[in-house]
Amino acid sequence: MGAILKKDIYTDPSEDRILPYNGQAFFTLNRINNGHMIQKAYKLDQLEFVLSHIANERDTYMAQGFFSRPCRRALFIETMTHAYVDIDCYKTEFFPDWMTRQQKVQSILSYCDDNLIPVPSAIISSGRGIYLKWYWASPIPREAVGRAVALNKQLVSLFAPLGADPACVDVSRILRVVGTLNSKNNQPVELLHQTDRDGHAMTYVFDDFADEVLPYSLEQIREWREAQKQRYEAKGQVIHLAREKARERLKAGNRKAFNRFDWSWRVVEDIRTIADKNIGGVIPYCEESGHVAGPDMYAHIGASMLGNIIPSQQLWPEIKTWAGLILPASYVNDKRNLLAHSSTLLKKAKQVANMSEEERKRNEEAGLHRKGAYRYKTQTIIDRLGITSDDMRNFNLKVLIDKDEKRRRDREGWRKSHTGLSRVEWLENIKSNSLENLKPWDDLGISRKTFYKRKKLGLL
Repeated sequence: MGAILKKDIYTDPSEDRILPYNGQAFFTLNRINNGHMIQKAYKLDQLEFVLSHIANERDTYMAQGFFSRPCRRALFIETMTHAYVDIDCYKTEFFPDWMTRQQKVQSILSYCDDNLIPVPSAIISSGRGIYLKWYWASPIPREAVGRAVALNKQLVSLFAPLGADPACVDVSRILRVVGTLNSKNNQPVELLHQTDRDGHAMTYVFDDFADEVLPYSLEQIREWREAQKQRYEAKGQVIHLAREKARERLKAGNRKAFNRFDWSWRVVEDIRTIADKNIGGVIPYCEESGHVAGPDMYAHIGASMLGNIIPSQQLWPEIKTWAGLILPASYVNDKRNLLAHSSTLLKKAKQVANMSEEERKRNEEAGLHRKGAYRYKTQTIIDRLGITSDDMRNFNLKVLIDKDEKRRRDREGWRKSHTGLSRVEWLENIKSNSLENLKPWDDLGISRKTFYKRKKLGLL
């Protein structure tokens, strides 16, 4: 899962990391000026010049992702280059006051070794706290946003004893730029440690890193399936052969375990695809179009999915930005519509954000009865939005597909891997090589009927 890179790939002059080769992508710098945060967007091909000319005496922050538009919203993310954790070391007893910065670095590296956590590519002092960053071998695309958020959340959980900030997980996060000043204590932002490999900062393959760090839920899935099989057998029923084959594929590691953040992001992407390709860009009101679902339902489902990915303090701006892409302006800008219909979701998200770490763990373990964003099954979303089988196939939806479409894609995948042909090509191949098409009886100078009669008797 990588972006296209130039031969001489871009590198950050302040950090030794790989950047996407796309001069049209944007990054943002945020500066504090007279107590106000000012944000400005720049194109990626300006990065080296801009970062080399930052006034080092000023508080300056940089977005940790690159965007398709000059707007720092997760919905416009284009590529990401690393995972990160913001450690508020001054809030925890893990780092005593007498520790020097280098001693803190050694404590972090030892903590990683003791807990089998991949060592950070870079450890950066933010002036008061510490940033940990893991660089990717190649930038990852927007399709991976959900998994990237899940990964950041897991890293925060792993470094919770060190004072990891639970809010620093979103892909539109801004962090201080190396070489600038933290005016809160007049300390510089500086690179404290870089894990080198062959003279460059260590990089990781995103999918391999995620597989290693994310919670291993495959065993839980296997146990659940085994318990389900036992319940069926107790009733004298037999598990369908396809279900058994699916279990074997899961055991073989051909399918990744379910990831709620990744799934939620892909639902948001599928909804945008439906709006763009099926309706022409904007979801109409039901009474105007005859559609099953109108702006209300699309807004609720989309906002609920974003609630699984975006932190509560940024949720409303992201919902409004997303809604502005596919819903009528009259609906988005009227407080009686979008804001009113999102109020309960925003309230739930705020409650979750104010939970303690212990309450948050209990909440996650509560499953369907947890507090926070709404949860829907895939089929429920399909039914409520009126998504048809043709929509699933023609628009190549990623997750908003039913069981029939999954089976069709599995068959198509099997056929492609075994014959190297798509269904259409396979049928054409069969047709072109059929006896009816080749008409061998003409070459033999006999009739069709005589040919089949001799073939039946074994004479041909």
